[in-house]
Amino acid sequence: MGSRRFELTVVGAEDLPDIRRLGRMKVFAVVSVNGFTGTTNTDRDGETNPTWDFPFVFNLSEAHLQRGPGVDAVVDLYCETTLGGDKIVGRAVIPVKTLFDRGIKSKSSLGFPVAGTASGRLYIRYCFEEKDPPPPPPPLQRRNEVWGKISTRRFYIEDHAFTNYY
Repeated sequence: MGSRRFELTVVGAEDLPDIRRLGRMKVFAVVSVNGFTGTTNTDRDGETNPTWDFPFVFNLSEAHLQRGPGVDAVVDLYCETTLGGDKIVGRAVIPVKTLFDRGIKSKSSLGFPVAGTASGRLYIRYCFEEKDPPPPPPPLQRRNEVWGKISTRRFYIEDHAFTNYY
């Protein structure tokens, strides 16, 4: 059935809880779709309102998009820490089928709630590559039923003496 290119741009987040006791929040996002994972750069300035505008590209089978629920874009937000490892801030789950049903491309940023936060929101843009139309069928080779069975060689009349019979 084929596949489509799916581009998901993580624009940013807002109203994330400040989980640091000391220092500034440095937030990055980990995006997973259909078993493939990618990570944004770390925003070191936005703290509880990070911005990335970071694109991810995935290939999704047409069958996954047509059959309904099952393929989600999972975006985990982490706070980078110096000691003790990175801490999870929250998670947004975005049903890809819902995006596909909304249209091929988002006209503006869409906001999704971030689980694990009181009012945090994650903003994304998306685009599905338009499916190429199938190639046109090869031109039909029409065959004239009468002439197709007769040789198309030209016949030349040699100089013969013809007799007229009246």
